[in-house]
Amino acid sequence: VWVFEGIGPRRTQNLTGGVMRRAPFHWRGELPDFKALVDDVFVGRMEGTGLGGPAIPSLAKWLDTLPAPTPSPTGTPEQIEHGKQLFNDPLVGCASCHAGPDLTNKQRLDVGTGNTMKVSSLVGISARAPFFHDGCAATLEERFDPSKASCNGGDQHGHTSQLAAADVRDLIAYLETL
Repeated sequence: VWVFEGIGPRRTQNLTGGVMRRAPFHWRGELPDFKALVDDVFVGRMEGTGLGGPAIPSLAKWLDTLPAPTPSPTGTPEQIEHGKQLFNDPLVGCASCHAGPDLTNKQRLDVGTGNTMKVSSLVGISARAPFFHDGCAATLEERFDPSKASCNGGDQHGHTSQLAAADVRDLIAYLETL
């Protein structure tokens, strides 16, 4: 997690598993394409000279060869299947935003954290702690902890407060397979 003047803490985003399909870029989704991302990071944050010519498409092509982290499920097949059912249950609401092959609809939403952010891909989520734009949830368990609603958005970020502890464990078991 890095702290940037004027925008606050930001967790480094995942660059593996087909990042070019996930444009627009950055937490707020304000960078429409890879060139804008490179300019923002290399020039704006790192104070470099930037990249030109074939370097940007070459870097993009190389990044897209990086595979997503290997899932590391800890649940039983039954827990994982139940977690998948919960994830896809419209009353819980996960799949309404985390949909499609990249598990993101790419929309910009405020999920109860006080900031409008782009819906993150869940591909490789088990290998990407801490969670949220500012890294406020150290574990997936904290992501669903009702006492940490100021961090995780509570029921504005999926309707999970009604889930029993076993249901949350099963949902996490499923997320660990993505």
